[in-house]
Amino acid sequence: MELTRPAASKGHLGTAVLVIFAAGYLLSSLLRGVTAALAPMFTEQFALSAGELGLLAGSYFASFAILQLPMGALLDRFGVRAVLVVSLAIAALSCVLFAVADSFEGLFGARLLTGVGVSACLIAPLTAARLWTTPALQQRLNSWMLMAGALGLILGTLPSESLATRFGWPMLFLVLGVLFAAVALLVALQAPGHRPAAGVSPHGILRGYASIVRTAHIWRIGALGFFNYAILVAVQTLWIGPWLTQVMGESPRGAALELLYINVIMLFVFLVMGYLSPRFLASAEDGEQVLRRWTPASIVLLVVIAALGARADWYLFALFCVAAWPLSVTHPLVGQRSQPAEAGRAIAFFNLLLFVGVFLWQWGFGALVSALAPEVGVEAAYRLAVGALAALSLAGYLVFVTGARVVTIRAQDARPAASPVKDRS
Repeated sequence: MELTRPAASKGHLGTAVLVIFAAGYLLSSLLRGVTAALAPMFTEQFALSAGELGLLAGSYFASFAILQLPMGALLDRFGVRAVLVVSLAIAALSCVLFAVADSFEGLFGARLLTGVGVSACLIAPLTAARLWTTPALQQRLNSWMLMAGALGLILGTLPSESLATRFGWPMLFLVLGVLFAAVALLVALQAPGHRPAAGVSPHGILRGYASIVRTAHIWRIGALGFFNYAILVAVQTLWIGPWLTQVMGESPRGAALELLYINVIMLFVFLVMGYLSPRFLASAEDGEQVLRRWTPASIVLLVVIAALGARADWYLFALFCVAAWPLSVTHPLVGQRSQPAEAGRAIAFFNLLLFVGVFLWQWGFGALVSALAPEVGVEAAYRLAVGALAALSLAGYLVFVTGARVVTIRAQDARPAASPVKDRS
C-alpha cells in the first residue's frame, strides 16, 4: 500500500514511512499511560504523596498542550521531517533523564520534557498526510495512527508493569529512550522533506494563528474536539476504571483487565476502519456527514450508562468508545478544511482545544463526584457526572451542526442574485 500526494504536489509517502510515523506515536502513547501502571513503584521508591503522583502524571499533558501552538507553526515553517526528528530526540533524552532520576524533582522535570518531546508525534504525521495524500487516504492514515496509539496504551499497562517488575523501571525507560532515538534516525533517513509555502514567516510564531482562529470551521469542528472527543478521551483514559471499581465493585486487577479488553477492541476498530474509510470518506464533506449522522449514538450511550448505574458494565463503555469512533475523523477534517500552508497550525490548534478539554473534563468529573458523593452516595454521584458529560457532548454536537447551517446560509446569501430576464417582446 502506498500513500501518495495529490498530483499537484511533489513527493511521496510510502508504507515504510507510515510504519515509522506509527512507531513514534505508539511510543508516545505508551509513555502517556505507563505512569499509571508503574505508580505503585514510584510511590514506594520516592515516597510520593497522592498530590505528587497526580502532578507527575499531569505534567506530561501540561507541557504537551503548551507546545501545540508553537509546534504547529514550526511544522509549517520547517517541515515535518526536521521538526519530528528534533521532537523524537527530545523524547529519547527525556526517557534517559527519567531513568536516572533519583528524586521527585528529577522525575517531574523529565516528565515535563517528555510532553515536549512527544508533542509532534501525532500532528506531524497528520500534517504530512494533508500535504502528501488525498482526503480518503488521510482518513486511513489517521485511523491507523490511532490504532498504533491504542496498541501503545495496551503496552503501557500490564506488559510494561511486568517488564518493570522483572528488570526494574529504570531499564524500561532506558530501552524506551533507545527506541525513540531509533525512530528519530529512521524519520531523518526515510521521511520526505518539503519546502514551506510562500508567505510562511519564521517570525511571530503565534501571530500566524490569527487567520486560523478567524475561520468558522475550526470552531465548529473544535466544538466536537473540546466537548465530545475530549470527553471520550477523559472517560477512556481515566474514569472507566473508577466506575468499575467504585460503582461496579470490581477489583483493581479485574478493572485493569477489562480496560485492556476495551483498548484491544478499539485497536481492531481502528484497524478495520483504516481499511474501510477510503470507501466512504473520500472528501471533507463525507467526514462531516459521518459526524452529523453517528455522533448522537455515543451521546445516547452515555445517557444509557448514567441511567443503568451499577448495571452498566465494561462492555457498555466499550460500546460507547466504538460508537464514538467517528470523532477520530476530526483531526484530518481540520486539515482538509485548511490551506496546505496552514495545516500544521490548524491541526495543532484543534489539538490544543482537545487536550484542554481532556484536562477540564477529567478534573471536573472528579470534582463533581467528590462534591455530590457525601450527599447522594457514590453511585448516584457517578451517574450524575456521566449525565453531565452527556449534556456537554450534546452541546458540542449542536454547535457543530448549527454552525454548519449558519455557514451554509451565509454562503448562499453571498451569492449574487440572478440577473433578471429581459422582456424581448
